[in-house]
Amino acid sequence: MSNPRICLHCRHFHNTPAYLESVYKGLSSLSSGYASVRKDDGICEALDRYLSADNFCDRFMPDGP
Repeated sequence: MSNPRICLHCRHFHNTPAYLESVYKGLSSLSSGYASVRKDDGICEALDRYLSADNFCDRFMPDGP
């Protein structure tokens, strides 16, 4: 059974290509935030870390309204 409280569904987690390219200056010169190898990985603003979308922690807050 999948965990609904994973980073992918948390309001602290940001993984859009444009966001990643703004955080990691120069990423687009190496590859791109659109690279398929990163899958759904992104940045957790609560932990200030680059994480897999499947991670989870006790700071989870549902995204959306």
